[in-house]
Amino acid sequence: MMYQKNKMLFLIGLFVTVFLGCSKKWDDHNQVTDSNLTNNLAQAIQLNNNIGVFNSFLVRTGYDKVISSSKTYTVWAPTDQALLSLSPAIVNDTTQLKLFVANHISNQSYIMGVSGDQRIKMLNGKYIIISGNKFDSANVVTGNLYATNGLYHVIDKFIPRYNNCWEFLNSSTLAPLMKNFMVSLNHNIFDPTIATQTGVSSSTGLPVYDTSTGMVQKNYFLDSVMNVNDETNQYTFVVLQDNSFTAELNKLTPWFKTSTTDSTNNLSSMFLVRDLVFKGLYTPAQLPDTLVSQYGVKVPMTKANIVASYKTSNGIVYVMSQVNFTLAYKFPTIYIQGENPSLFSLDRSGNTYYRVRNNPLTGLNFYDILLTNYNVANYFVDYFVRNINSMRYNAYWVAVNDIQTTPLGPQKLVAGTTIGGNFNYNTVDTLSRVLVNYLNYAEVPLGQFNFTKFGNRDFCVYGPPTASSTSNVDAITLDYIKLVPAF
Repeated sequence: MMYQKNKMLFLIGLFVTVFLGCSKKWDDHNQVTDSNLTNNLAQAIQLNNNIGVFNSFLVRTGYDKVISSSKTYTVWAPTDQALLSLSPAIVNDTTQLKLFVANHISNQSYIMGVSGDQRIKMLNGKYIIISGNKFDSANVVTGNLYATNGLYHVIDKFIPRYNNCWEFLNSSTLAPLMKNFMVSLNHNIFDPTIATQTGVSSSTGLPVYDTSTGMVQKNYFLDSVMNVNDETNQYTFVVLQDNSFTAELNKLTPWFKTSTTDSTNNLSSMFLVRDLVFKGLYTPAQLPDTLVSQYGVKVPMTKANIVASYKTSNGIVYVMSQVNFTLAYKFPTIYIQGENPSLFSLDRSGNTYYRVRNNPLTGLNFYDILLTNYNVANYFVDYFVRNINSMRYNAYWVAVNDIQTTPLGPQKLVAGTTIGGNFNYNTVDTLSRVLVNYLNYAEVPLGQFNFTKFGNRDFCVYGPPTASSTSNVDAITLDYIKLVPAF
């Protein structure tokens, strides 16, 4: 019994010794030996002797504290050698240096060496494309170095903070006339969400604000045409040198005549620049010979006329010595659809029909309007059209009579302005009356308008000049009106 007891004690002791030994080796195996697993990005970068200058920039700008936080970041750190060429104007200016450093830091972790382009937002609000082992135009020297809160990559050159397309225009001296016009479109609006409230109106119960606060600068081009100040999208922006800007403006001003020279020039200038910006990035290698603006205008991009191209943070700017628009592209044919009237001279809704028909000449269905038996002399249907140019237009219509074999009408097309629903007869242009023949689906030439001033106009289709209770004597029908510029 004693022998068995001693043997048991020996085995237990041996087991404990072996177990403790194994545990010690396992603890040694699991011990953290990689300092990157215990250092945050700021600490890891500080330990890398190849990027000491960039580390000093991090400290000077306070971004070392930013990348020490619990959030996840990616840093692209230029080598000391790469930063030798950095402008002293940036190094010695705290504001510029902060923008420069932030141009190399992004939120989240981005692994290099992955195929395909990614457009990454940096901490300064700019976007940079990474692809494979490229950070913009910089090569990754050492990539995917990890820390507790993200990754950093060492790159062989720094990437400057590029202006966006709007910033480029505002800071450029290459196109003074175009720049001055675009800047003249700046205006201020009041934004109550950022204004200081000083009280509440006793009469209305609405907030009262300090009028010296809450003003925000806006720009009519950015708001109504395309916001080339937006960093999230990419654009191709054409900037015209003064000679070209003047030449194209002179081609346009006859078609925008108003009561003042200034308003004519402003309208013509806006009509010119609105077709000089395009969604998407077209690099010189990708640039076609023609781009189409969002207004459907073809813009010739003759490479011989491109003076220079400039990369921006949200696309590219082309400075051009000539564009030479084709007037027919700038002033397309105007179509006015019969089924979309603006108003009627009197309410005759019970006599008004909106129809779907088939045109045997085109094989296509179309919509039109038909009014019959309304028993009113000179009854008219009005179509309000904005921004009609000061030019001659050849007028046509398609008006389908499929209700009787004898002609309808005669009806006529009149152009003018309305005041309180009534025509201002001092500005009326009237074309001759035309009979609407049975089953004629073709365009009918009506004559020519000659508008001497730019502005909004009403186009009215008049029925017969006398009232009649006879069936279909008083009738108006219209598929569409077509106005073709006659330069």
